[in-house]
Amino acid sequence: MSRRIRKTSLFSKDVGSLMYAFGDVAQPLPETIQCVDELVVSYLSDICANAYYSAQTVKRNKIKVEDFRFVLRKDEVKLGRAEELIKMNKVITDARKQFDNSEGKSLKRVKDDGDDDHISADEDEETTTVPEPVPTSRPVGRPRKKGNEPPKKKKRETS
Repeated sequence: MSRRIRKTSLFSKDVGSLMYAFGDVAQPLPETIQCVDELVVSYLSDICANAYYSAQTVKRNKIKVEDFRFVLRKDEVKLGRAEELIKMNKVITDARKQFDNSEGKSLKRVKDDGDDDHISADEDEETTTVPEPVPTSRPVGRPRKKGNEPPKKKKRETS
């Protein structure tokens, strides 16, 4: 939050909906929405600036996904969520490529005399293969670090 930000409401509709989803009133005050919007914009710009600086340290001008991973490496929850979103983006991209490549043709697995499976295009049937879904569960809260477990209660000896 080191920079001064222009007063634009980039995420005002989304912030209002998120605030309601997390227990606020249905129509939060515009000042509250603007304040949270400024916090979100400043956090995202700080993350992007840090990713840019990490790219600069390895003499690159472009920011890569690894730079964002490096910036989020200390926050396990955010890093896990970012990894999950990256995997889902890859699944969606692969599914789009597969759909675009078929162009109305269906993909069927055909076995030859050998052990290898081959994919052939068949125009009569309309079946396509779909990649397996990636599990979307994520941990709730921050995971405990080693050594921070609650102390175990000792049993009292009765005399």
